[in-house]
Amino acid sequence: MMMNLIKDCITFFQAGGVFMYPLAACSVLLIAAVIYRMFNMKKSLICPAVLTRAVEQYTRGAVGRTELERIAADSDSVEGRLVLDALNAPLEDEASLKEMIQVKAREEFVTLQAGLPLLDMIVMIAPMFGILGTASGLVQIFSVFGMDESHGMIALGIAQALNTTIAGLAIATPAVIAHVYYSRKLERISASMEVLLTELVSFRCHHSQR
Repeated sequence: MMMNLIKDCITFFQAGGVFMYPLAACSVLLIAAVIYRMFNMKKSLICPAVLTRAVEQYTRGAVGRTELERIAADSDSVEGRLVLDALNAPLEDEASLKEMIQVKAREEFVTLQAGLPLLDMIVMIAPMFGILGTASGLVQIFSVFGMDESHGMIALGIAQALNTTIAGLAIATPAVIAHVYYSRKLERISASMEVLLTELVSFRCHHSQR
């Protein structure tokens, strides 16, 4: 059964014509981008739960600054670096400190967005290659239409037109799903981290003024 499936896939690929090769490249890039995002979006690398709890406890006075700095440094995470920046920045003005942390956070999240532009590109170009294959197949059909013994060429043209369209949509659909999923996940993390860091900055500034 597996061998038949492999043979069917090879036949499908060959019938699609030359535009199946860039579509195959798009599928490989899609898999690579999704795998990269899976590892890059681990919560332990962005906002580990132990550090989030420590920041919340610090703003309530239950954890000391030294202990929070140790947990942040040990976490080796995006949130950890931002927490250390918020605690150790020479700025005392709350508005200036918040602005500095926002700039640092934007720099961190630009790095976290790596891979999303690739998914966006695949979403756009995979259907385009499918349409090109469709147009190429239609040209092949009409170029032999009406000729004697043209049935085989017409069948090949139809196969190319349909196969590339199917392949393009089959690649673009999971790319859209992955792009939306990781974009929304990054937005949720960004929002929750912004709230946490704002509370930390406010606590530090008010505490230092006493």
